[in-house]
Amino acid sequence: MQKAIRIIAVCVAIGFLAALLIFNATKPVDYTPWEMAMTKGDKENAKHHFIMYTDIFCPYCDKFSNALRANAEEFQKTYLEDNNVFFEIRITDINYTYGHSNNSRPAGEGAYCAAAQDKFWEYYDTMLDKLYKDYHSRGIGVSKDSEHIPDLPAGYFTDVAEKGGLDMDKFNSCMDNDEMIEKLDANTNRAATALQTGVPYFIFDKYKTSGFLGEWDAEGYDWEQAKIMLDAGLASKR
Repeated sequence: MQKAIRIIAVCVAIGFLAALLIFNATKPVDYTPWEMAMTKGDKENAKHHFIMYTDIFCPYCDKFSNALRANAEEFQKTYLEDNNVFFEIRITDINYTYGHSNNSRPAGEGAYCAAAQDKFWEYYDTMLDKLYKDYHSRGIGVSKDSEHIPDLPAGYFTDVAEKGGLDMDKFNSCMDNDEMIEKLDANTNRAATALQTGVPYFIFDKYKTSGFLGEWDAEGYDWEQAKIMLDAGLASKR
């Protein structure tokens, strides 16, 4: 009798998980931008919406972003303009939430503080450049199996903001008073319920995928991989 009950319980659990996976795979995507400052392209006239869920201290996310940045002119012309793509980054600190990196939290908070000044891209680009110079170029923090980036002091993130040309009085006040923590937490929770895997996670019309191949110091290869994903999205209409 007890064996039968256990079997029934296992079957119910498996059924619940299967239903949850199906629900997550089929539930509609909320295409309302989280932060307009974290977008590129013409939202009003775009035919396609490409969303990237990310964490600044996710190395695979950074590789994808670096591929786009290194080929910014082609990305702008071929995808944003010619194919009417609206590109949105959704910043989380999911790696902090899952215990992978304490740096994700101040980096994510800084991103939202920068967005409040409409300076997100200045902050983001400066951050990725600094992380590459200080760590990624030396093989640190480039994968889950590599040496981890150590916990960074608050000054690391203020230095990024200053080099990015932000108003430092506003930025420091925002960080010191945790003005964006609630927003960061809320958006990380929203991402956790929307994602079927970790970050990076991409939604491009009906095309969904996670992770990113590519190699450090291989810009051409990274860009070819990025284009495969972008083109797959264009081929799947919402």
